[in-house]
Amino acid sequence: MTLPTWARLRDYHCTSARVSTKPSRRENNPYYEDFSCRRYNYSPVLDRVQFRLVFLKEVLSEPHNKTLIRNGRFIWCSNLQYEGRDEQGYRKVSFTVDKGQKRFVVAENNMLCVPSNIFINNNQYFRTKDKTFSAFSSVFSYKNCVSSMAKSGGYTTADFNELISEHNPFKPGALVSPRVGYFFPDLKPGMEEVLEDEHPYGIILGPSFLDDFIGREFYRARFGSTTYERVHPIQLEIINEV
Repeated sequence: MTLPTWARLRDYHCTSARVSTKPSRRENNPYYEDFSCRRYNYSPVLDRVQFRLVFLKEVLSEPHNKTLIRNGRFIWCSNLQYEGRDEQGYRKVSFTVDKGQKRFVVAENNMLCVPSNIFINNNQYFRTKDKTFSAFSSVFSYKNCVSSMAKSGGYTTADFNELISEHNPFKPGALVSPRVGYFFPDLKPGMEEVLEDEHPYGIILGPSFLDDFIGREFYRARFGSTTYERVHPIQLEIINEV
């Protein structure tokens, strides 16, 4: 497989609406995401039945998902059900939107969860590019989502947690690549000479050592000689599973 270059990961990060190209010109960044620069307030509504989900633009590869992209705004989603794994090994969830009856199916690598008790401010003056995803949760780590899916599937919470853990593609030892648009590389001063080199693939070392009392999902991943301690799964692409 062809890995992205360090420069591509840096320049095409989803927080940048425009990128510089050669010869000297500016063009729209195809990976730009409105949600990466939005603020999400605390919700006065407890999320026990409905959940605030935000979707990546990649969901638009399925035409019937066009209503899921709303300029970065979250969508209240209900009736969450676990739908197993897709061809790449990512876990899938189906749901309905607002008060509609139509069911959508989206894989975990294309959606983020905003718990009701979380405030997120991704204004560029408050959060650096490498921290863009540090406040977001996922449907498989947020306990309220997990409880809802367990109930809809007829599982006990313990049995459902065991199932989604078994199906988790980000097990220790899994090979991954940095995801263009979402992974921001650790470029230290003096590394300009590597910008056009392919960024090395990585290996999942395990869950992050950094405590997270809200239950957000982060992993430790090593890329070459650099270990990243708090990587959101949305920032990674699976090369193969263990």
